[in-house]
Amino acid sequence: MQGKTRHDAEREFVVEPKGATGCVVVLHEVWGLVEHTKDVCKRVSKLGFAAVAPDLYGGQSSLLTPDNIQKAMEGVWELSLEERRDRAKVAQTLERKRVGDEIREVATALYDPGFRDGLLDRALAAVDRAHSKFGGVTTLGFCMGGGFSLKCATKSRNLRSAISFYGPPPPTEDVAKITVPVLDIHAFQDELINKEVPAFVGAMLEGEKDLTLKTYPKTKHGFFNDTRKEVYDRRAADEAWDITRWFLERTLGRH
Repeated sequence: MQGKTRHDAEREFVVEPKGATGCVVVLHEVWGLVEHTKDVCKRVSKLGFAAVAPDLYGGQSSLLTPDNIQKAMEGVWELSLEERRDRAKVAQTLERKRVGDEIREVATALYDPGFRDGLLDRALAAVDRAHSKFGGVTTLGFCMGGGFSLKCATKSRNLRSAISFYGPPPPTEDVAKITVPVLDIHAFQDELINKEVPAFVGAMLEGEKDLTLKTYPKTKHGFFNDTRKEVYDRRAADEAWDITRWFLERTLGRH
């Protein structure tokens, strides 16, 4: 397929097939803008859409490496999402586990509300840039990026639709702001995320929103990521990609 692939000055990975009129903004997992995210962009481009993956970590990628992030997440794994947003609780937990200063800095940053707001701002800026060039824009996010995909749908008027793979839902009071179709995909074994899903689904239904919800049996959080062999589920991943393709064709157009 003719087109172009590049990293540009905005710290984005871009794949733009020739003649693309729609664009998918791919929002990466907590691991950062890794090769798997770039591979997703290439898969999107094969469907005929442009794909743009912003590096949400910007200039902090030297600290926020996949290895550091893995160690930081192991340090706070016992905490709920709400507890991870409590700086004092995180500090207490990491001190008890005698985690080093660098990993402590990573763990504190990842769940700091202010830091997360900055990541969301970068995601929204990527949506705006894509909208200035393409006729339609969809967000597609995974894990942390899935949460940002849904939050973008509550804040941006430059979207045609939003897709989330096992991302934390936005607060139910923000659901009323969603005006575009949403595809929400989850793993079966994902207690941390799934306990927040029923309230989100209820609010979407009550607000008569356009929601497609899919949960794949016998899967774990991250099942779509084929670089994480401990959770990857090929069958579920293939089926999830099929429904993603259907949803993109429905909301961005067929190529």
